[in-house]
Amino acid sequence: MKIYHLLLACLPFTLNAQTDVKSMNKWSLGASIGAHDGMAPSVAPTRLYQIHHYGVHARYMFTNRAGIRLGVNYDFLDFIDRPYNSYYVRTSLEGVVNAGDMLHFPQVMPRIGLLVHGGFGFSSLWSDNTPRVANTESLSKRADGMINFTFGVTPQLKLNEKWSLNGDLSFIFHARQNNTFDMQRVNKNGAIDGYMLNLSVGVSYYLGKNKTHADWTPTIYGAAGPDSKELDQMKAELAALKEQARDDDKDGVPNSIDQEANTPAGSFVDSKGVAIKDSDADGIADSYDACPDVKGVYSANGCPDSDKDGVADKDDECPQTAGLASNKGCPVVEKAVQEVMAKALRGVQFETSKSTLLKSSLPVLDEVVRVMKQNPDYRLDILGHTDNVGEDNQNLVLSQERAQVVATYLISKGVESARIHAKGFGESQPKTTNDTPEGQAINRRVEFNVVFD
Repeated sequence: MKIYHLLLACLPFTLNAQTDVKSMNKWSLGASIGAHDGMAPSVAPTRLYQIHHYGVHARYMFTNRAGIRLGVNYDFLDFIDRPYNSYYVRTSLEGVVNAGDMLHFPQVMPRIGLLVHGGFGFSSLWSDNTPRVANTESLSKRADGMINFTFGVTPQLKLNEKWSLNGDLSFIFHARQNNTFDMQRVNKNGAIDGYMLNLSVGVSYYLGKNKTHADWTPTIYGAAGPDSKELDQMKAELAALKEQARDDDKDGVPNSIDQEANTPAGSFVDSKGVAIKDSDADGIADSYDACPDVKGVYSANGCPDSDKDGVADKDDECPQTAGLASNKGCPVVEKAVQEVMAKALRGVQFETSKSTLLKSSLPVLDEVVRVMKQNPDYRLDILGHTDNVGEDNQNLVLSQERAQVVATYLISKGVESARIHAKGFGESQPKTTNDTPEGQAINRRVEFNVVFD
């Protein structure tokens, strides 16, 4: 009975549909043909594919969403491999709900409809066989009468304003069915028993002089009818909203709040419609762009960041090699590498006042070669320095020659020349005082600095 409760619950909504009922046809006649299956209880089965179901109905729609129908259906039950048959007639009075309109089918599929129907009626069942039960009267002499309850769905295809093609799937059950459907046994399964499925196709013919039938008359939402004052008010409000939403300069800000009415096409604007200046066209407003005349990225505050390490090129000491912001945009040189370069600073020695390497320096330089080969992204600055003994020009030349000798050795061992830069500074960059022999020894040095692009 829950099915009927659902149908009754839908009626207030369907009866209050906002549609002019006078402008639509309400009556229709229908006929269908199909099959049946799922009879229970029954000793023998029938064939689903056999066309043994026929039905006719008349339907009246109170509104475009709710109506009633009176139907008469006949089923010939031809049992498989049995010499007997049964006959079944069902009449029913059912409520009809236009579910297609409730689901807004007319707005998206105007030729497709869906009806839901449910109700009750009287059914009669009899057979042409003559079996006997417990040696008493033959079952064929006792036609079975019962109350039926029907629930079904009917998909529709609109052919024109007068005809529609329909399918239907109906489920029928009975109260107090006394015999099985094949009339071979007495039914002892309870007060509500006897089940059957009907699957059919058919047509509906719409009666009336109006242009369209209730099945195909869509609900008008938000107004009582085409002449409603409420509809006129809604139209006026809609026009006012459209006016407020106008955006003449197409900048995405309505005229009603746009403080710059003629913003040039393609301009970035703020929430008030005022153009945002972006001189370098990098998508970052000049007011937030640390490099307003050069295209940049958000991560570098609008400045270029060639190595994409989050440090702007202008602040990056290694602009072509990704590094850490904490190391000024350069990669961190491993501690082991730093130790090799420090050892080279101390261990590379030359003959007095000459640029000739002492043999004791070669193992140290070989370690530098190993490091450079293991780290192909390293570049090396070799910087020569002297103390203040002698002429300035001579010291400058000597420091350059010593730096170049070291570079030549590394290149001879397989380090690419493009990765090495040698430069002499003479006595111009002392690390300590030249007033003592110890200080002069410290100032006579060759430095090895790992650098990056």
